[in-house]
Formats: sequence, C-alpha cells, structure tokens
Amino acid sequence: MTPLRNASIRVTALIAAHTTRGDRDRGEGPLSYIAVALLIAAIAVAVAASGVGDTIVSQIQTAVQNIFTRGSAAGSSG
Repeated sequence: MTPLRNASIRVTALIAAHTTRGDRDRGEGPLSYIAVALLIAAIAVAVAASGVGDTIVSQIQTAVQNIFTRGSAAGSSG
C-alpha cells in the first residue's frame, strides 16, 4: 500500500472510533465545574484584596470626567 492510502485508512479508523465513542462520552463531570468555579473565585478574591479594583475604578472615573469635560468644551465652542 502507498503511504497516502495507509494514512487515509488510519484517519478513517480514527473518525469511526471517535463517532462510536459517543455513547460513553458524557462530557465533564461536576468536579471539573467545581474546580473552575473555585479558580474563578480565588482570582476574584486575589484581585479584590490587592487593591487593583480601586485603581481601575479611579482610572475609569478620570477617563469619564475627561470625556465630559472635553465634550462640553467642544460643544460650547462649536
């Protein structure tokens, strides 16, 4: 057999094995979802404890104030 024919047979076999496995494959278990939720909670607690949130809020407030200040100045001159 040629190498291309061998590869084609292997790919076909892999696809067939993958499609017949569907009965046993039920997706992630609850432990995986709990682990992801705990990871997200840990990241949220770390960000809240570090004070980064205050810096972000301050920067957003400054940006919004700049937009309104510049917007009202531009609107009054035009």
